[in-house]
Amino acid sequence: MDDSKKRYDNTKSSLDEGLIINTIMNNSHDTIYFKDIKSIFLLSSKAHAMQFGFENPLDIVGKSDFDFFPDSFARQAYEDEQNIIFSGEPLIGRVEKWEKPDGTTTWLSASKHPLFDYDGKIIGTWGTSRDITPLKRAEEELAKVNQKLVKVNRKLEELSVIDSLSGLYNHRHFYEELKKTFDLYIRQKQKGNTNSFSVAFLDIDNFKSINDTYGHLVGDLAIKHIADIMIKHTRSIDGCFRYGGDEFAIILSDTNLEVAKGIAEKLRKIIESSPVFLEDMTVLITVSIGVACYSESDSMKDLIQKTDDKLYQSKNEGRNKVS
Repeated sequence: MDDSKKRYDNTKSSLDEGLIINTIMNNSHDTIYFKDIKSIFLLSSKAHAMQFGFENPLDIVGKSDFDFFPDSFARQAYEDEQNIIFSGEPLIGRVEKWEKPDGTTTWLSASKHPLFDYDGKIIGTWGTSRDITPLKRAEEELAKVNQKLVKVNRKLEELSVIDSLSGLYNHRHFYEELKKTFDLYIRQKQKGNTNSFSVAFLDIDNFKSINDTYGHLVGDLAIKHIADIMIKHTRSIDGCFRYGGDEFAIILSDTNLEVAKGIAEKLRKIIESSPVFLEDMTVLITVSIGVACYSESDSMKDLIQKTDDKLYQSKNEGRNKVS
């Protein structure tokens, strides 16, 4: 017989089942319990008893979960144990929330198993549970942090596409949205839909002169003023952008060229009749507008070029007009 076998036999001879059970039941930090077929406690570990405020585990024997837990919790435990007795299948690692009478909450990770006699007959259940409250609190704190990060990231994303002066979407977002819109209408066209959309470019007339004459503060007010008018007097399905400097852009959904130019002309007239006021100054502002339609363009680049050409046509023909 080798040394390892001798050591095993010597150790086994010095232990009995009672000593093993007593050691585990008195020293395990996890709660351990045994129940009969009616879910009455037959045996309780010290940690299990202390969970309910008892020093002596024998004080638990003969009682049930209904003596310690809220009815809903105890009823669920009873149903689980009856299912285990009926099916012979264990329940492993269920996370349970225990609302204590003192108002505190404890989270438990519980596992339950069928209890067999020596003949293999199920005579009850046995189970263990571990207090995972610190882990759950850490998870909740992490979830809160993640929610804050999501909000911050969403805000950063918004800021990355918003022009800080005008409050409109910026140049980068214009191209992102234009590509989405262009791709959408291409797909619709392939399905036989003849709808179109248009793009309008707006440019403040003589903006450099406004800055030179009245100062950059008035120039900034002019940009904000036009942005407000664009938002107020375009449709909810349209997109308004500050293209850069004193230039603006609008994506006009579901419009042909005639409808789009009508919207642009309405904006031109409102801007013309709405001066900017600063203290004792009244500054008249006009815009030149160019409009082009998707249905008359070969590509997104071509659409932008056509719109730009129309804008410069308006400026070259005297400004304060729509082309």
